[in-house]
Amino acid sequence: MLTKLRINSKNSFVKIVLGSLLTILILSFAMWGTEDLIGVNTKKSSVATVGKIDVSSREFFSLYTRQTEEIRKLLGQSLDIEKGRQFGYVDRALSSLINRALFNNEANQLGLSVSDLNVRDRIIKDDSFKDDLGQFSELIFRQLISESGYNEDSYIQGTRQDLAREQMVDTIRSSLKLPNIIQESLAKYNMEERSVNYFSLITDDIKIQPPSIDELKAEFENNKNLYMTSEFREVETLLLDAKKYAKTITVTDDEISLLYEERKNDLVKPERRYIMQILAENQEIANKIFGELNGKVTFESIAIKYTNQSKEDIDLGWNTKDELPDEIVSDVFKLAKNEVSKPIKSSFGWHVVLVKDIDEREELTFANVKNSIKNELLLEKGKDAVYDMQDEVEDFLSSGDTLKEISEKLDIKLLSASAIDKEGKNIDGSINNDYQDERILRSVFSQKENEEGNLIDIDKDEGLAISIVTKIIPSRQMNFEEAKTQLKINVGKNKKFELAEKKADEIKDAINKTSIEQVSKKFNLDLRGVSPFNRIQPDDNEIPLPLISVIFKSKIKEVLIHNKGKDEILIAQVASIEDGYDIKKKKDIKDFSQRVEDDMSIDLLAQFSEILRQKYKISINDDVIDSLN
Repeated sequence: MLTKLRINSKNSFVKIVLGSLLTILILSFAMWGTEDLIGVNTKKSSVATVGKIDVSSREFFSLYTRQTEEIRKLLGQSLDIEKGRQFGYVDRALSSLINRALFNNEANQLGLSVSDLNVRDRIIKDDSFKDDLGQFSELIFRQLISESGYNEDSYIQGTRQDLAREQMVDTIRSSLKLPNIIQESLAKYNMEERSVNYFSLITDDIKIQPPSIDELKAEFENNKNLYMTSEFREVETLLLDAKKYAKTITVTDDEISLLYEERKNDLVKPERRYIMQILAENQEIANKIFGELNGKVTFESIAIKYTNQSKEDIDLGWNTKDELPDEIVSDVFKLAKNEVSKPIKSSFGWHVVLVKDIDEREELTFANVKNSIKNELLLEKGKDAVYDMQDEVEDFLSSGDTLKEISEKLDIKLLSASAIDKEGKNIDGSINNDYQDERILRSVFSQKENEEGNLIDIDKDEGLAISIVTKIIPSRQMNFEEAKTQLKINVGKNKKFELAEKKADEIKDAINKTSIEQVSKKFNLDLRGVSPFNRIQPDDNEIPLPLISVIFKSKIKEVLIHNKGKDEILIAQVASIEDGYDIKKKKDIKDFSQRVEDDMSIDLLAQFSEILRQKYKISINDDVIDSLN
């Protein structure tokens, strides 16, 4: 409940104060409430003092824990304060809280006041305190603030300070107004639209003769540092698998029925449609496509003829109403099976849609979901059993027991590997099926030799694991025979890439002499087009961002070559350059201007924060921070 309360309160504040783009100050103001909410205000428990405000150790550690959650999952172990300093997380959390305290000091000094009515409205409208009917519940309110260590007076006081701070920040933001001439100039530049046509050369498709022994030896001698064996580790892992314990647990029909009743209103399988779609640039092409579709031609052949879209491009698979653009969903879901729509306009272009199959809406009955609910409950109980056993495992570890001894005492599965690499492969290259859990592997390869790791969640959070690395087999340089397989791959790839570069240059010259369409036929290449895009929201699904950047510096019909590593080469031609700015598009211009103003507000508020740092004395208590483990 506390987590939900914090998240909802944070989101509410962000929406009111800064908007979705002010990410810098989201960190500064993410902690709702103020320094007095915790109820512990002595210097002994303060990690910092900013002006007249103390930053408590409790709120610091709460924010630090949340900020380090992702890296904890990545490393498979918690990040203590010492390591947190090394990674910069301590400074990040402390800076966020100091920023908040600085703004609170200034709001207090300015004498900003908030009425009781405004405080009441903020609390009443907080979704965290609403019941199932969407009404404010005093019981939920008191329960949540009590669970989080607050009392009613301190929470009200903190809310009052939040609102006062928001007044100040809103005033600063509202003072920034972008002049119309700058709005227009920036909009014209950023809303200019460009489209491209392009070819893709896949280097693996280039045919070459197998590399000779001399070529392999030359590559090996010139790049020996590239040919190293993997590091391997000998390891033991204690695995507390929730699925194992779930097999020994019973779930009653009453428990299943109770969960079903709670979810019954949501247990609806929505209507789905299997859709084929041809997306045309304009209505004229869309009408031609629709006019030619009949029993004698296939949807795919028409797509290739008019749009160069492949089978993969037009096959959208199964879709619910929520998965389609709003502009076309109504028309698509009126179609019968095997019916083709007339051209439908959307912001993406003109759609011609074929409904290949329909999966009707279905309300799931108790019989439909009984087994899945039962399995879910069993797994949850299995997880509970695992976490109940966690304390016993930690007690045995503290007593000096080995993982093998704990395995025998508690009947827990013990995994072992004499030599595995980071990918969970044995030294002979085979897959070690016991070590395919990514979290376990990350933990194992972050540990030192004979160092016992921490208890970690395993993949899909279906249990716990702890490992010890008993031996590290370091990486070493391969000899020629060991490296031969990889040498063949690398030499072959380099030769293919060189040939692909030459072919790309040849294609570029041919386009400059004739046209990209004629070159497509001459070289038997699949010509693809990208719909117009602008600088604000370029689509990098097909064209990578570095190439898009060059496209906006190029002239119309200019041909560009871009290497995507050594695997693919793109040959693109700027097909059109259009003035995307239209004074009639008032909403687009307004949205763009608002984004610019928000970005500028970030800079303005950051500068204001720096000024406050000079105005208010800041002292940091490192001893208190270091004790928080």
